[in-house]
Amino acid sequence: MKKNLKNILKHVSIISGLFILTIVGVLLFLFNAESDTTDILNEEHKTTTFTPFVKTANNSIVNRKQFELQKAIKVAKNEKDFALVRTSKDYNKDIPFTIDERAGIVYRKQYNGRRINICITGVDSRMGSNYKLADANHVLSILIDKGEIEVTSIPRDTYADAGMPDSTNQNTIAVMRAAKGRKAYLRRIAQIAELDTIHYYLEFGFSQAMGIIEWLGYKNSKNTLQVLRSRKVFGGGDWQRTYNQGKFIKQSMIKSFNNFDGIFADLVLMGGLSLTESNMKSGLLSSILKKLKQNGFGKPEDVTLRVRPEFAYKYKNFDFNDEEIIAQMSSKVDSYFDEKYGKNRVSTDSTIIVELDKAITKANHADKTGKPYITISTLNTLFNQKIWLQITDKQARKKYRDKLKNLLVSAYYQKKDTLSAERVNNTIETENNLFKMNKNLTKSNSQSAQEYQN
Repeated sequence: MKKNLKNILKHVSIISGLFILTIVGVLLFLFNAESDTTDILNEEHKTTTFTPFVKTANNSIVNRKQFELQKAIKVAKNEKDFALVRTSKDYNKDIPFTIDERAGIVYRKQYNGRRINICITGVDSRMGSNYKLADANHVLSILIDKGEIEVTSIPRDTYADAGMPDSTNQNTIAVMRAAKGRKAYLRRIAQIAELDTIHYYLEFGFSQAMGIIEWLGYKNSKNTLQVLRSRKVFGGGDWQRTYNQGKFIKQSMIKSFNNFDGIFADLVLMGGLSLTESNMKSGLLSSILKKLKQNGFGKPEDVTLRVRPEFAYKYKNFDFNDEEIIAQMSSKVDSYFDEKYGKNRVSTDSTIIVELDKAITKANHADKTGKPYITISTLNTLFNQKIWLQITDKQARKKYRDKLKNLLVSAYYQKKDTLSAERVNNTIETENNLFKMNKNLTKSNSQSAQEYQN
């Protein structure tokens, strides 16, 4: 009897222990789920430190500021666009702009609070290719306790050790992303931006960029992106182009800030992040935006724009909130290319559709002959690039997007890979909801602004 009682008590003890551990585990899970973003905001991002020295390829220690400046001047002298476009035909003489003399020399603010550093990278990967050059490089340093943001914009030809012979002129930040990968690239970006580390990254290609611009409410994403990518029309080569991109980021943040508030904000942010490759979650981004709002963020003076490496230059400051100015600038870009390549250039839509037709024909044949691996290898990269977003005609865009989706879903089901099939379906559903919700939010905010003015 005593032995049985002892065994019963032993089993009760074990069961009780397991029950308590389970309860503790659930509580810890719930606590972590609720406090995750708060912990990240409170603990991960302490005051950043920065060393003024850098080790060069031959292991000598030099002053970082002087080293970057020498490299910047060397690139500027070697770049024909920078040296010559300023004295060539003035393609922007009738487009209004002011001059910004501070962006090339303005210093990082003295600030003892927390910084959250986010790298935004526009990668130049050709259609169907996974080789990613860092074509656009920008860092948002969020001064979370002050309600301010510093945007640091970095030209793609900025020096970086990409492991190439110096004679090739390939040791640039653009090539480093492709040759050495994201980690090495982000370390170098942090150095150039004079920050100790990059906490998060947002990376997207040409197609996703068009989707993001459209998501931000610009009517003609193709023209807007064409202007932001141009380095041969507005003077200053890659330096002016980089400044234009940074200015667009600054103005878009201020313009769209109120869109990311309210009941649908997290869903819109989640959809927006779905257009990028990122290590950020929508909940964290939402928490950052709420904290910025609490600290009064939302005015143009709350965002400082810097171009690095430090290089004194008179940047043309265009208003990218004015879509008429964007249209004028886009017209100038078209005029430049018409003059250089002739007026019978093939449109982007035609080029994309021809290549998509080839890929879809191949995948369709593979689908019918029971070769799903060929369908997947043919279409997967195109799908991940969201290549359909480059098609400006909305009906044609939807048609080709659905063809890619249906063929991939069919291939994954043939392989009995239901998770991948669901991922493809969810990607399209998220995209549909994203543009639908953001359209409603933009309309609602416009009506609110109009009511306020009246």
